[in-house]
Amino acid sequence: MTKLIRQCLRLCLIVLTFCQVLVANGAASSAQQQETQSNRSARVGMLSEQLRWHNPDEMARYDATKDAVTRKLFSEIDGYISDNFQPGSATAEQVKAGVDALLGRKKGDDLHDIAFLADLPGGHFMIIGIELWRGGPAISDDAMSFRAYKESESKFVPVVTIDFPTGANGQALSDLNAEALKSPPVDGEFWFIAWADVPPLSPYKIVTRLYAFDGKNFRTLWSPAIFISSGIDDAVQVTPDGRGFVVNEMLNWQSEIIVHQRYYLTLDGPQQISQSTSEHN
Repeated sequence: MTKLIRQCLRLCLIVLTFCQVLVANGAASSAQQQETQSNRSARVGMLSEQLRWHNPDEMARYDATKDAVTRKLFSEIDGYISDNFQPGSATAEQVKAGVDALLGRKKGDDLHDIAFLADLPGGHFMIIGIELWRGGPAISDDAMSFRAYKESESKFVPVVTIDFPTGANGQALSDLNAEALKSPPVDGEFWFIAWADVPPLSPYKIVTRLYAFDGKNFRTLWSPAIFISSGIDDAVQVTPDGRGFVVNEMLNWQSEIIVHQRYYLTLDGPQQISQSTSEHN
């Protein structure tokens, strides 16, 4: 009996030691993750600050380094996405909120981050749209990028990116928006429409693009001319059935009439099917 008791005690000691090791490793891993996240947040803050200028000397430095700093900041965001979101559980809302927090966004800010999830024949994907605040006082020079990630070994890994274009004459844009088109005419693709404003005049000048993502590449399906709108958020509206969208355009700066142009998605891109008007309040 005494021998049996000693064996049981020895077994309990082994189990206790093993549990202590697991707890210690878990604590070390958690501490390491927190340190990694803290370091990344610090780098993102530093890079974001380098994309702002407040006087002529800072402007000269900004002009010389903005492209390289922008690439580094997008790379940090890619790393954040891969390290912090599990493909099996992350929602688009959680990803958007996480990127907003990483970049110091607050509710009501004009800068927008966007996130979509898509299941395609090539796998499970996430597409995010990011607007980086750049430039000087009252001078917008924002950078906008759509970035696709694919589920791989329980992580989202970067696949491909496409930069949202500048406005006429190379003008920078602001206030990025995008909506998914849930019923595209091509099976196995994810389609979405994106738009942004050419600041600073109001009514607003809107740049619009219709994009498709096939799991490997983005392609531009539609790139109409810049149009005038009385607002930004509702300049383009996706139809409830997800098969089309409406462009709400003002004919000129002084017009009180809004023209509502309805488009239907086809294999060749959007086709206008109707048009109506209303008065701008």
